[in-house]
Amino acid sequence: MSDLLAEPRPAPTDTAVSPPVRGGDVERLFRSQAPRLLRLLTRRYSREEAGDIVQEVFLRLTGAADRQTLTNPESYMKGIIWNLLRDRSKSFARRIERSHAELQPDRHATEEGDPHQLLVARQTLARYEAAVSTMKPKTREVFLRHRLDGESYGQIAEALGMSVSGIEKQMAKAAAHLKRALSRR
Repeated sequence: MSDLLAEPRPAPTDTAVSPPVRGGDVERLFRSQAPRLLRLLTRRYSREEAGDIVQEVFLRLTGAADRQTLTNPESYMKGIIWNLLRDRSKSFARRIERSHAELQPDRHATEEGDPHQLLVARQTLARYEAAVSTMKPKTREVFLRHRLDGESYGQIAEALGMSVSGIEKQMAKAAAHLKRALSRR
């Protein structure tokens, strides 16, 4: 993994390693680090998303440099990057979970005994099953392991030899596929 995205280490107490950075010096750091950071992030994100992340990193770095003198700006920048990526990952996971809840068939209709509601629930379930059966094999396996077997993303990732990020992406694909299939009539 690149030095830029390596885990941030505590700032050294010796300030002779790198000169202190104030608000105006962030531009110099941006020119030297932004292209490299953009290249690294485009491996995982779209170019547009990677550009947004780079802008957010330097926006936060500028704000911090305006408030205080940064004796180790690279380390501070690494911390900002890790925090941003962690926050994005959590936000993505929450969106996936919300979209899964929206795609569940209405279970209350079957409990109420209304024949019309029961028919609608059965038809929805049939469409749901048909949509799952048309997923790509890897996406379907990940989806069923999580939704039917109750496995966590970490467990699925370990079992399939994938990263948790890869599992999240497969679940997002499954949710989008189901949403498209269930919205068609």
